[in-house]
Amino acid sequence: LHMLKLSGKVINVFTQEGGQGKDGTEYAERHKVQLMGERALPNGDIQMDLMDLTINDLGDWNEMQGKDISIDIGAFAPSKGNIIYFVSKGSKPKLAAY
Repeated sequence: LHMLKLSGKVINVFTQEGGQGKDGTEYAERHKVQLMGERALPNGDIQMDLMDLTINDLGDWNEMQGKDISIDIGAFAPSKGNIIYFVSKGSKPKLAAY
């Protein structure tokens, strides 16, 4: 488990409805933020990536829509080739300083 800092533009903030999975397990609604960020490619070009992150509180994010921010995130790999990113507990978005 590593702590990372992610920077990007807040594109969207929304709530994903709760429901029932295919196996019948219930899941609660989740708040999400979509960030657009740059990823450097091996040839030096830049690729824009849209990343969805689950967040605890929409209030921290609503006023950040359309703004460039940075946030502390964590990452883990539950299976080979699959990385899940999450907002670190207690971390709040900060306006990016340029």
